[in-house]
Amino acid sequence: MIIHDCEQGTPEWKLLRASKPTSSRFGSLVTGTGKPSDGMAAYALELATEAYIGGPLDDGFAGNKYTERGKELEPVSAADYEMTHQVKIQHVGFITDDLLRWGTSTDGLVGNDGIVEFKNLIARRFMELLVKVKKTNKTPPVYIPQIQGELFITERKWCDIVFYHPQFEPIVHRHYPIPEFQAVLKAQLIACLAERNNILKLVKS
Repeated sequence: MIIHDCEQGTPEWKLLRASKPTSSRFGSLVTGTGKPSDGMAAYALELATEAYIGGPLDDGFAGNKYTERGKELEPVSAADYEMTHQVKIQHVGFITDDLLRWGTSTDGLVGNDGIVEFKNLIARRFMELLVKVKKTNKTPPVYIPQIQGELFITERKWCDIVFYHPQFEPIVHRHYPIPEFQAVLKAQLIACLAERNNILKLVKS
């Protein structure tokens, strides 16, 4: 594991991420139930494009009012988590495996063993989540690829996913590594990089 000292969202951070599979997109490689996803080919093409042009795509998602609100609330949700759990979050820029093949921009490291991921939802989405959690007592599967991906890359023992809205009680679910899930994820990561490289070889021939 390599921790890269940069601020998330900066040009340096974007360049580090370019052409590498990142945990926020692992849902394109594996489903929330641990099965290979049919989105791998499209993701590999996207990564090949970034490798070919030498940087991030210029047509990537630039955010909207919901993502901007999430960024604004993250310091608040982080402070709430630190106070409630009596811990200190170490904020990091970008973390890769030792070979710089794939990476994650986790929201923070906690102590020697943990990581934390914040999801700052609008009220309607938080209520929808609350209903699902009350029925199942589980984190919705859509978040699992990112969580397991962050655990896989950081080699940490647990991840707290924190769903936050200032007018609700935070929902905190602790997740642990699932070896079977991570084995599928690793196989998909290797296959995705192979497809990326095959595309590059073809267009450069």
